[in-house]
Amino acid sequence: MHKIDELQSSLEETSYDQDHGEYMTHSQMQVCAFDKVKEWYVSEKVPKANPNPKSNDALYFGKEECFFIEFKNGKISNEVNYEINKKIYDSLFLLFDLKYRDKKGKMVDSISYTRDLMTYILVYNEENYLKFGPTRQGIEGEKRQRGVSRSYYRDELYKKMRGLAKEEFILFGLDQFKNYLFRNVYTYTEKEFEQKLVKKQEQ
Repeated sequence: MHKIDELQSSLEETSYDQDHGEYMTHSQMQVCAFDKVKEWYVSEKVPKANPNPKSNDALYFGKEECFFIEFKNGKISNEVNYEINKKIYDSLFLLFDLKYRDKKGKMVDSISYTRDLMTYILVYNEENYLKFGPTRQGIEGEKRQRGVSRSYYRDELYKKMRGLAKEEFILFGLDQFKNYLFRNVYTYTEKEFEQKLVKKQEQ
């Protein structure tokens, strides 16, 4: 059995925030606990790595779609935003090296695969975003997507307006990865995550 299939966990467990003792979802959907894959990979493949690579929280391969998922319950500062980016790169390099085959038998070993078939999702704490606002990368991402200054309420209005056109506004500057490393990139509140991913996948 491949390590990705062996190291399975509930989505709830992968969403656990140790600092605050909270879960960001209670979904029992089975996913790969990618942090555990990273720990195994470091011990077996690169034990002398310093610093160790970072990793996204969960990896899910459905029959038609696949997802990398990262949960951020605390404040997303400029430093945390940088770490999120590093997790994306490190996770992809690690995944490609593992030579995993998806449900259709296709090898997951290049950016060409993830750009065509994978979605990245960041689940963030809405209250903390309201309290602390966007990061530097987030502000730059806003400029790229719509060219206006920051405002949470404009963000929400813009999301609704863009939603009518089947488009999503991407926070934290992660828009840079859409059509480059991933087919789609979404930044969801916990509520949005439940509505737009969990419920659909559990049907």
